[in-house]
This record gives sequence, structure tokens and C-alpha cells, in this order.
Amino acid sequence: MVTKLDQWRESSARRRRRAKRANYRLDIQGLRMVAVLAVLAYNLAGWPRGGFVGIDMFFVVAGYVVTESLLRTASESGALSPGQFYRNRLRRIVPAATLVLVLTVAASAVVLPARLHDVGMDALFAFFFVANWHFAADGGSLRAATDVASPLLHYWPLSIEEQFFIVWPLLILGITLVAARRAWGAVQWRTFTAAAIGVLTVLSLAWAIYESATSPTWAYFGTLSRLWELGAGALLATATGVFARIPILIRPILSWAGLTLIGASLVVIDGSAGFPAPWALLPVAGAALVIAAGVEHEPDFQGFLRNRVSTYLGDISYSLYLVHWPVYVLLAALMQPTVHYYASALTLTFGLALLTYHLVENPLRYASPEAVRQARQDMRHGLFHVGSSTKLGAVGGLILITVGIISFAMSPGAVA
Repeated sequence: MVTKLDQWRESSARRRRRAKRANYRLDIQGLRMVAVLAVLAYNLAGWPRGGFVGIDMFFVVAGYVVTESLLRTASESGALSPGQFYRNRLRRIVPAATLVLVLTVAASAVVLPARLHDVGMDALFAFFFVANWHFAADGGSLRAATDVASPLLHYWPLSIEEQFFIVWPLLILGITLVAARRAWGAVQWRTFTAAAIGVLTVLSLAWAIYESATSPTWAYFGTLSRLWELGAGALLATATGVFARIPILIRPILSWAGLTLIGASLVVIDGSAGFPAPWALLPVAGAALVIAAGVEHEPDFQGFLRNRVSTYLGDISYSLYLVHWPVYVLLAALMQPTVHYYASALTLTFGLALLTYHLVENPLRYASPEAVRQARQDMRHGLFHVGSSTKLGAVGGLILITVGIISFAMSPGAVA
């Protein structure tokens, strides 16, 4: 007799098999969920006090995912196309980021007219992915949203990632060309790649420790003082062959140990000193353990990261991150920090994120040129095909936005 537990196990196994065929890590999506929820909670309520380390987790994940993809492409095809990589990154990052920039500037013209020039300048730097240098020079800080803060302050990590990804494929390409010229085998190529990345990572960590003590603002926002976190993820990608041999029984132990380190960092780190280095080593090591534990075979007994809710929140984590800070800041200019503010902030954040993900981020990320041309032709003829998941996401987003507006209207301290 087949029990509900047997059905659940079979369903879970099918999801894992489908994900593996698509080079899609369910546990990494769950890790993204942990990171984005930590950031959202910290920026809204200042709790947990180390919630800002979600950014450090994002850096590790980004370094791993992109480097693993570059190395896999170079290994399978024997060549690497930086141009194709850049096009994919643009489709992945720019549409949603630009939409949020435009809408935030427009909303600021209404809500924060006295600061419109400053917000416009912030948007300009953010659009060209140099917001981190701009905010570092300006002495920016991650204050609570209810304090006076730029509604675009949260673009600084995106700038660091894109600066990294401009240079990174060129580095991998250069190493690949050297390997081809010297007729190196796969092991020699991987070893040299790991050594090069390791040197850069160690140098960046040393610089981060020095700068965290001497210039905390630049250490926080600086590219060189954050490179080591992306480098840690990249190093993991060079050692996938080693991690693939981790025994099945050890994998869940490593994964949960990583989550324990992340949990400890959320409650122990307060950012008052020694950040990003050496304290960011704690969440970076935690994220690295989770990633390493799932190479080639995701660990058993890790339903926390792999369940459908966790992975879906991981899927929409980029959109959640993009919209949350402008919503928090602009609402704080109109409302007192009461329960109505928190309810409105959360429902509007999740509602707008659902719309952004299902209507902008995901369609443009995966749309082929042929699909785009077909969509244009259909629209000219009055046809518009929408998938069921997009419909559900849009409806869910509109419902949450409606709830947020109602909560705003019910707030006695709201500005009409």
C-alpha cells in the first residue's frame, strides 16, 4: 500500500531529478531564500541584528553559480564566449533593475520632492553599476528605512557583482587560453584556475581586514574588500570534482552545519567593528558548506532548503531584493512605524516582487529572440498568451498590493 509519505518522497525525488537535469540546485535556491528574508527583516525592523549578512551569502552564491557555469561551458565546448555571457547577464539583471530605478525615481518625485535631485543622481550611478563607489564616497550607511536614507541605497551589492562579472569571464578565458596553448589536461587547468582564484581571494581578504579597521565605510562598499566573498564561491566551483566524492551520509551534516553557522552569524554579528572582515567569514563559511554539500547530489534530510516554498522564494529573491528597500523608505516618509506600516511594507514588497518576477524578470530572462518576435506579432494581432504560473503570480501580486494599500489607508498617521 502506497502511503502519503511514500508519495511525498517520490514527488521530492522527481523534483530533484528534474532540477539536476536542468543544472538547477534546489538547496541553493533555499539558501537564496534565507539570504533575502534575512535582509528584508533586518532592513525593516533591525532584527535579526546580523540580517545584513544575507548580502555576503548572495556574494558566495553568485561567485559559485557563475564560475561553475563558466568552467562547465569551457570544459564542454573547449571555448568560452564572454560576449554571450555578458548578454545573458544583461537579460538577467538589467530589465528588472532598470524598471525599479525608473519607478523609484518617479515615486520619489511625489513622495520625496525635496530629494529628487539626489535620488536621480543615485539612480544614475546605480544604472551604470557604480553605486557602491558613489555611496562609499558619500559616507552612506545601511540605516533603518525609517531614518533618512536613499531609496536606491540597496543597489550597491548589485554594482559589486556586476563589476566582478565584467572582469571574471575574461580571467577564466585567459586561463583557458593558457591551458590550451600549453596543452594542459583538465586537472592541470582546474588546478591553475583554483590557484589563481585562491591568490586573488586571499589578497582581497587581507585587504578587507586592513580596510575594515582603517576605513569601515569603504570596506563595506568597496569592490576589492568584497571580492574575496565572491572568490570564495568561485573557489568552490573549481573543486566540484572533490565535493562530488563527499559520502552521502556526510552531506546533510555539512549542509546543516552551514545553516548553523549562518544562524549564528545572524545573531552574533552586529557590524559595529571588524566587518566585512574578519566577521563575514562566518556567513561565508556557512554558505560555502551548504553549497559544497550539494555538489552532484543534494543532501538528504534538507527539506528546509528544498521545499517548494523555500525554492520559490529563492526564485523571486532578486525581485524581492530590488523592490523591498524603495518600498520601505518611501512608505516611511508617509507613515509612522506602526503595525500598519509593517503590514503595508511587507505586502507591497511581496506583491510588487511577484509582478516584477512573473511579468518582467522571468519572461525576459528566458525569452529567445524568436519568442520575442512571435510575441510582438501576436500583440499586433490582439493576441497575448500568458502561462498559468504567470497568471497566478500576477493575481497573487495584485491581491497583496491591494492588502497593502488597504493597510496604508487604515493607518491613522498616513499622509493622504
